[in-house]
Amino acid sequence: MRRKIFANTLIAIIAVLLTLILLEVLVRLGGQTDADGRFTLLNFTVEAQELPVNELRGQVENYIANKDFAVVIYDEWMGWTFRPDSVRQGGGFTINSAGFRSRRDFDPSPPADTLRIAVFGDSFTAGDDVNDDEVWSYLLERELNEAGIRTEVLNFGVGAYGMGQAYLRWQHLGKRFSPDIVIFGLQPENLKRNVNVFRQLLHRSGPPFSKPRFALIDDELQLLNVPTLPPEQLIDVFANFSDHPLAPFEFYYQSRFRAARWWSASRLLSLIFEALRQDDDDPGIYTAGSEGGDLGKAIVDAFAQDVLEDGAEYVVLHLPLQSHLIRYFSNLPRPRPVYDFLLEHSREAYHYIPFEEHLQPIHVDDEYWSATKHYGPRIHAVLAEVVADEIAACIESGSCRTPRFDNLSSIAITNPSLEN
Repeated sequence: MRRKIFANTLIAIIAVLLTLILLEVLVRLGGQTDADGRFTLLNFTVEAQELPVNELRGQVENYIANKDFAVVIYDEWMGWTFRPDSVRQGGGFTINSAGFRSRRDFDPSPPADTLRIAVFGDSFTAGDDVNDDEVWSYLLERELNEAGIRTEVLNFGVGAYGMGQAYLRWQHLGKRFSPDIVIFGLQPENLKRNVNVFRQLLHRSGPPFSKPRFALIDDELQLLNVPTLPPEQLIDVFANFSDHPLAPFEFYYQSRFRAARWWSASRLLSLIFEALRQDDDDPGIYTAGSEGGDLGKAIVDAFAQDVLEDGAEYVVLHLPLQSHLIRYFSNLPRPRPVYDFLLEHSREAYHYIPFEEHLQPIHVDDEYWSATKHYGPRIHAVLAEVVADEIAACIESGSCRTPRFDNLSSIAITNPSLEN
């Protein structure tokens, strides 16, 4: 009897092993492996343990060959920025001579009778996928002028920026224009960008730049990778990454080793692991008490302190993603986003505008969003109205600090219909 049980068990084990081997072979035959060792089958990709040097080389060589014409260019302080006096999106996105989105230039000193607002953030602030006359910053200026408040709005948003880059853009460019109100377009999902140094490790499509990275060392913000490594140096860095001094500060390099398992050589088991994961991000990046969470809060606070010390009002504007709105308007029980602590802190500490509270369930529909999941023109229009109402109310009530003006009458338009 024991021999029979042993024989049956052995047969079952052999059958399972043969099945797994057959499935492994079928998976390998059905998938594709690129030059950097990434394996893809259907919609799932298994990242290689080595860095994508070959893919990076192609991106860097392409950038160098076209850098005299590129609109997004290398910057030693922010990693990348816009080329002054250029256009993108088929001419619908204009960059002025100072390097920020506008169809006109501005004097560094604001007019004595005009409220100057500056906005900072990523692509949702910059207004990717909408035209110059559709972006919320342009519409905000128009809304406030029509409301009788003489205003100009300067848009310093840049696509793919992390919170730290937005803060640095204020320090190195925005501050020169002496705004009265600074609006930070907060994307909590960008907490993951704060712990990233090399853009290719977060998003394979690039751009082929490194970025500055703040780190909390002994509870103090310290800035790393400034001046940022130029594209020409990145290939050598990737080829010997483990020895580079920035390697310990690159979350998406460390995560490769944390994600490695004893079974990582198996394409089948690796694909099963990818399929079972809820998403590509480590949720620990977002939580209070994590490196990413604490770093994000410290950057928001440092940004605020710098703006307030410069004599401007600081406003935090939460710009939700479509996925956030879907959760927000769901009638089903839903977990609180793990980055809620940052929103609550911003609400308690600063002038805070929760944009999601001004939207409707219909705004989650794809027709309100671009193909790349940025706001479409109709959401930009709503956003401009919401922010204009908030700014007008805080100026009239005196809750916004605007030291240049004793009262509203100094920036009031007597006849708004006569203003251009």
